[in-house]
Amino acid sequence: MRRARAIRTRPPTPGPLGGPSSRGKGEKPASGPAHAHRPLLAALLAGLASVVGVAAAAQTPDTTRRILVVPPLQWDDMGVASHIAVQQSTSDLARLMGGLNFGLKAEEVSQHLPTIGGALHWADLPAAKEFSADARFVRMPMQGAGDLRAPVTACFGAPSNVVLLFRNNALFRVSWRFLPDQSCPSPRDAAAALYAAYVPLAATLAVSTHYRTGPAEVVDVTDPGAEPSIAQRSQVRNQ
Repeated sequence: MRRARAIRTRPPTPGPLGGPSSRGKGEKPASGPAHAHRPLLAALLAGLASVVGVAAAAQTPDTTRRILVVPPLQWDDMGVASHIAVQQSTSDLARLMGGLNFGLKAEEVSQHLPTIGGALHWADLPAAKEFSADARFVRMPMQGAGDLRAPVTACFGAPSNVVLLFRNNALFRVSWRFLPDQSCPSPRDAAAALYAAYVPLAATLAVSTHYRTGPAEVVDVTDPGAEPSIAQRSQVRNQ
């Protein structure tokens, strides 16, 4: 009686997409749709990787942006209301604004600004037409603003200026208009430095804003107790 002989089989050869190949020995690789899609699949994967890389780069924080440090807040026991933990007064505002404070009359303001070249008088000031109410102003070059631009060390263009605004013969806003020129194509850093000096002030002393209008970077510091008035942020001209 003959013994049964074991039949040894060969494992299938993997196909192009990981499955077994059905081709016989000596046959050429198939050139069907699976082979045609491999270059397309590789291109799609490469494109996806590039998109993911761009998205990751877009989410990377901009380390060049200025970090504004505000004073710590002190909260009540219920965690509902808060106030600035440091004691601030009008003297803190005057220290930043070269001795100026909101509410000063035009004649009093001129005593702190010798570069104006004379006393200011309410009746002689031109009208600030961007306001609906009777507001008047005086403008001076940024270069001659003295302590009013003390925190600024970055460049700004020669046309840059500071505008003092009055209502009822009382100072209610100081507006710094940083403009570019050929020597300083971007005054953004100068405006950011000035804004960073004023924004830590308590809202009961001053309300600070930084915005852009036309080519100008503008920082406004306003008396929080001033009467409300409709204002339009028109484009700042090079003056």
